[in-house]
Amino acid sequence: MGTKQENAAKREADVEKLGAQLKAWSTQLDDLVAGYLRSSAQESDPYRVRVDALQARKEAVQHELDAFNGAADGGRSWTAFRTAIKEDWRALQSGFKDLTS
Repeated sequence: MGTKQENAAKREADVEKLGAQLKAWSTQLDDLVAGYLRSSAQESDPYRVRVDALQARKEAVQHELDAFNGAADGGRSWTAFRTAIKEDWRALQSGFKDLTS
C-alpha cells in the first residue's frame, strides 16, 4: 500500500490514461462515422448500429470521467468511479477490437 499522495498520484495518472484512450477512441469513432456517412449507410445497417452503440458507450464513459474530474472535493471515490465505467469500458475495448480487426 502506498501513501495517500502516492495513491492520489497513481489515480491521477490512471485518469489521464483513461482520458487519452477516450480521446483516441473519439478520433476513431469520428473516422468510422464519416465512413458510414460517405457510404450512405442506412440507420439499420448492422455496421452503423455497432458504431452508434460504441459512440453511446464512449459518451457514457466520458460523462463519468468528466463527473469524476469535476468533483471539487473528490466526492466520488475512485472505486465507485471504476465500478461505474467498468462494463462500458470493456464493451468499448471489445467493440473497437471487433470493428477494427
